Amino acid sequence: MIKKKKLALILGIVFGIVLLDQVFLHFWLSQPDTNFKRSLDIDDVRQLIQAGKDARVTTILFDPVILEAWHSNSDVAVPGVCIFLCHVIGPLTFAVTAAQLRDKPFFLSRLAQLGFTITLFDTSDGKRSHVFLFRHGSPLHLTVLDVNSAAGYLRQYALTGPPHNMAQVKQYITKDAWDQIKVDRAYERLTTKDVKIDGVDLTVPSDISTFVNDYRDAHFIPCNESRATYYNLKHMKSETPDEIRFKHKAWKLLGKAKTILDQLKVPFWLSSGTLLGFYRQCDIIPWAMDVDIGIFIEDYTMRIIPEFEKRGLRLTHKFGRLSDSLELSFKEENIKLDIFFFYTEGATVWNGGTQAKTGKKFKYIFPTFSLCWTEFLDLKARIPCQTEEYIRANYGPSWFTPVRQWDWKSSPPNVIENGVWPEAQWSDVIVVKE
Repeated sequence: MIKKKKLALILGIVFGIVLLDQVFLHFWLSQPDTNFKRSLDIDDVRQLIQAGKDARVTTILFDPVILEAWHSNSDVAVPGVCIFLCHVIGPLTFAVTAAQLRDKPFFLSRLAQLGFTITLFDTSDGKRSHVFLFRHGSPLHLTVLDVNSAAGYLRQYALTGPPHNMAQVKQYITKDAWDQIKVDRAYERLTTKDVKIDGVDLTVPSDISTFVNDYRDAHFIPCNESRATYYNLKHMKSETPDEIRFKHKAWKLLGKAKTILDQLKVPFWLSSGTLLGFYRQCDIIPWAMDVDIGIFIEDYTMRIIPEFEKRGLRLTHKFGRLSDSLELSFKEENIKLDIFFFYTEGATVWNGGTQAKTGKKFKYIFPTFSLCWTEFLDLKARIPCQTEEYIRANYGPSWFTPVRQWDWKSSPPNVIENGVWPEAQWSDVIVVKE
């Protein structure tokens, strides 16, 4: 009886391994690029980790597919069997910080001593961005993370370089992985922990679920400094003391709103005039007199109002309701923060507006968009990835030309009338506290 139970257990383990292998194999075969080597030599991984220890460089396993698979099946382990690391799709990715790579050059020389062929990639301004290591199996990939201490995030620069080097590594990378490393990316600062995967001692993010979600939404779009310089040379005059004070207060208000919404885990993005200022001049528009952000209605929580008021932001307006045209306005030091809530409707999204005196409703229609990260005045914030399309919808083709007179009910090219709130509902949908 005992022998039968042992046999059943062994068969179950073997079946599980085979099933897991088939899942990975099916995923690999479904990729559009299949010229790369699939096999990874586990000893290459061990040698990379050892080189890091020798040079006192922390190499973090940074591969979301492998981390997610292991995290979901961490109890699956068979001595002598490589289950996770040996089923890599494209190169296995690790991360190192730019500071460690710069300050400890022995790391790369040690890798060369261990038999790795090293291909380095730098940005146009000389910052190291990616390293590929070729040895026995498929290559290992080191993504170099630049620590932004002011805004508190990790920056990964896009892979760029000589065409022959790009062609060399592309053959080992799936289309999805190639798309990921061909754009700038940003991640939250992370802590790490030591684990054992397939018998190899590795360092991984402490919260793997959070890391995987962060990785999926990490696309970063930097502010275009050249465009901002051109705009300032063409249009900007000396700012008045009042305008300078406004910009400083608006920046503080945006930072406070970010802190609160981040704590509530409510994603938001720069919208309207605040987004225009970022995109056009990498700054706050000095005569805007308010701060504008957007939130998808699905991310609304009733905790927003009490948390904002607890931090000294006074609710001045509440228009609409959760199902239709919700809008909140807060004030701090006479600077207004408008929170526009966006609704999805077919191939468009829209936010509402309400005229307090008449109850008239308005709708501002935008093409659908996804969200990317940027850095705005030392704040890591989201923006629509399709930034210019969003701005053109809101401000028209002449968005680059400054306009000081703006009527929120008629000036935007994407505004349409959307009916009238019945007077019987005004006490609920038109709340003015000023």
